[in-house]
Amino acid sequence: MPQDEDAGESTAPDIVLSEALLGVLQSFDAIDLQPGDTFIHQGEASDAAYFVQSGSVLVYAETPYGELSLATHEAPRLVGEIGAFTGVARTASVKALTRVRVTRISRVQLLEVGQKYPDLLVSLIEQLSQQIASVSKAVALYTNALSALETRDCNEAIFEDLTNPPPQLVGFSTAFRRFADQISSKRRQQDEMASAAFIQRSLLPQDSIINAANDTIEVRATMRPARDVGGDFYDFFMLDDNRLAMVIGDVCGKGMPASLFMAVVVTVLRTAARDAPDAAAAMARANAQLCRDNSASLFATVFYAVLDLRSGVLEYCNCGHNAPIHLPASGEPRRLEATGLPLAVFDDSAASLSRTRIDPGDDLILFTDGVTEAFNPLEEEFGETFLIETLQSSRNLESAELVKRLFDRVDEFAEGEEQADDITCVVVRRHKV
Repeated sequence: MPQDEDAGESTAPDIVLSEALLGVLQSFDAIDLQPGDTFIHQGEASDAAYFVQSGSVLVYAETPYGELSLATHEAPRLVGEIGAFTGVARTASVKALTRVRVTRISRVQLLEVGQKYPDLLVSLIEQLSQQIASVSKAVALYTNALSALETRDCNEAIFEDLTNPPPQLVGFSTAFRRFADQISSKRRQQDEMASAAFIQRSLLPQDSIINAANDTIEVRATMRPARDVGGDFYDFFMLDDNRLAMVIGDVCGKGMPASLFMAVVVTVLRTAARDAPDAAAAMARANAQLCRDNSASLFATVFYAVLDLRSGVLEYCNCGHNAPIHLPASGEPRRLEATGLPLAVFDDSAASLSRTRIDPGDDLILFTDGVTEAFNPLEEEFGETFLIETLQSSRNLESAELVKRLFDRVDEFAEGEEQADDITCVVVRRHKV
């Protein structure tokens, strides 16, 4: 707390100045100031006091975050007197709010006046006592308020004190209440985001369900959002005893809007997949519905495929998504390129149907652009070449270890660079019989 002035608006009685003392103070040379002129500077040596003969002045602290108003004083008023008596550096600045006339009184002159007029010294001691009382009250109030914020137990009594503080604490109380409101608002947002993240995770399927249902196929998946919630998604489910449907996608954007649209896309895709005769028809139905109910103009890249577990035939539509990598047990990797536009862009766009075969021992790796577009400090991308090299060097690992290895390589490549996009990877492995 600045030693020169009170905290907050000054309503306590100013120093009692007798007529004789006023006459002495006014006998010194006067300085006329314009509004905004600063005549006491924080941090400077306290070599004098100032007697405000007319006008009003503002006492403020200079902080890294801007000026903090501490007190307003009206003439007649002595300011800077405590620092002048003690010789400590100025702990606050003072500037004119109106046209002001002040008298500069050196430390020597102030001591001489104090010896001649002891009532001045008494008044200064009373004023200092009031300032200490104000500081103590402020410390008690804000200590309790900070403790309440920490425990999320800001009761009505504390809010009442913050809303209706004593006059000398108005400035600090307003600033603290604003600070408290911002913290409470951010906590509410964090709670909402945590709930959204929980809901999003609940929409994602569990690997164990598919893996337990059929011993000829294994699925492993991991998603790591760039924020609490994201726009990446994946899904896999059995259409019947012999057909496995799999989906991976990426909604444009991040955060809550992308998360909400992601939930809609997953729901629509599941419904369309179960009712459609093939992958192309499922995508056409899903696209039509998403275009019809898309006032936010969001869209999603989607790879959707159906794997026949008996024959190994994979029918798929790649709607603008990153080309999945088919990693055969022997031979070169191949990419499953796009066969259509992203969903929810044009209601009459249709993705064509493509086919390939996933033989026993083969892996199919689905991923989002958070993998290939991960950056390192040199602003270089992880890229698809590095992705394929990582997959080929890890092909003998268990599928769960393969997913982990890919994430580890992305993190090693990034070298601590902040994750800019959601990262998702799904490995589908057809076991040898």
